[in-house]
Amino acid sequence: MGRTLWGALALAICWTVPASADPDLHGKSVPITVQRVDDGPFMPVSMTRIDRSKYLIANYRNVYTFDVDARMAAPMKRPEGVSTWNPTAVVYSPFYERVFIANYTGADVLVMRLVDGNLHLEQRITDHFKGPEGVAISRGGRFMAVADYVGDQLVVFERANDAWVYRWSAPATAAHGVAIVDDAVFVSGEGRIAKFNIQTGAELAQASDVLFATCINEDRKTGALIGSDTMAGRVFTMSAADLGRTSTFGANGPGHSNLSMPYCAYSDAGGMWVLSTYQGRILRIGEAGTTSYELDAPGWTYLGNGEALQNVASMWHGSVKFDHPTYDMLGKTVQPSYGALRTADNLTLVLPSRAFGNDWPFYVSTMASADDWIAITANSSPFAVLYNRKTDTLGAADLDEWDCWAIATKVLCPTRSYPVSELATRFRPFSRDPAGSVLKGKYVPLVDYWRGWQRSGG
Repeated sequence: MGRTLWGALALAICWTVPASADPDLHGKSVPITVQRVDDGPFMPVSMTRIDRSKYLIANYRNVYTFDVDARMAAPMKRPEGVSTWNPTAVVYSPFYERVFIANYTGADVLVMRLVDGNLHLEQRITDHFKGPEGVAISRGGRFMAVADYVGDQLVVFERANDAWVYRWSAPATAAHGVAIVDDAVFVSGEGRIAKFNIQTGAELAQASDVLFATCINEDRKTGALIGSDTMAGRVFTMSAADLGRTSTFGANGPGHSNLSMPYCAYSDAGGMWVLSTYQGRILRIGEAGTTSYELDAPGWTYLGNGEALQNVASMWHGSVKFDHPTYDMLGKTVQPSYGALRTADNLTLVLPSRAFGNDWPFYVSTMASADDWIAITANSSPFAVLYNRKTDTLGAADLDEWDCWAIATKVLCPTRSYPVSELATRFRPFSRDPAGSVLKGKYVPLVDYWRGWQRSGG
């Protein structure tokens, strides 16, 4: 699910939050009946409206229908003719009456027809990009823009003589979100949002006050932009003219007073939609208040003031969580980073995305400790990495749930709090083989570094 450090996951808003008022993020809980065909958290990353109360949701594994009035979500069958199915951004174009899907590891954009509630493949677009995370279609159907995450670029096509014709591309690091407003196209990604003239490709403006903006969309009532910074846990609005920030709210953290990597935000006549990805919920924020549609079982009933535990954006310096206790391990002083640990001498130790048959990566990482043990967790993984400071042993412990946050001497998860000492009783060591030398370079997998460090005598 994206790169080792800057994983990926994408969405749009039309109701503007006043800069001085933070909306209620807890809201009224509304459980949704979900027919699941995949494991783990529901993990909504993209959403598009197809009817008055009906939407499509992508979660990297499938596309689901979501009926707000019926309070139901159901999976759609993988379309025939699609061998690799990794839907990230899903966009319905009223002009074409087609669904456009950025199919990330399929390395294509899929154009689909909706027939009797099923998706039917009409066209695969594969040229000029490597791994798309975002796609946008202009209102009048002339332009298509693709955020190519793997290729670090924005790619623009024009519809001419019934074909999508490549026009131009521009560099965009970890491109993830994309929007078209009038004669401008916007792309968001790692550390930057940029605006271009859609015909010439000339860059018109940029903003660098984001950590990792996974989506950017048009507020069609105002013509402004709305998006989300998943690494910071923020939703923001900004001027489409100069990319000046007009409002922001939210932060990553435990409990429903916070968000957990919101991959996207949208709007329609009823208000703003925010996808809190690793909480498995979709928030609808309007003048009458907030409704929290729960696609996963709600938790956090034991937690009091979650707002006091926010991982606010100012706690981060780039990808490093600066305002966090440091720890000594493997002969280094470390702090948590995005998907990694960062050492005092600027080495990045990449956390395992797969352990004991687990395919879930580490994204927003946090650390806790007790006695000889250090626990490293992430909201995106159902296990914790454990390190014994006395024996220099490295391994893991199952949490069996997602959206967990390490705080001081414990790990907070939706169902309960786990003392680090309890996790130590679940410890399973990583194999010391194959053991090589200490690896060199800026980015090194933590487990490989530990094995090499052990072999070199510590």
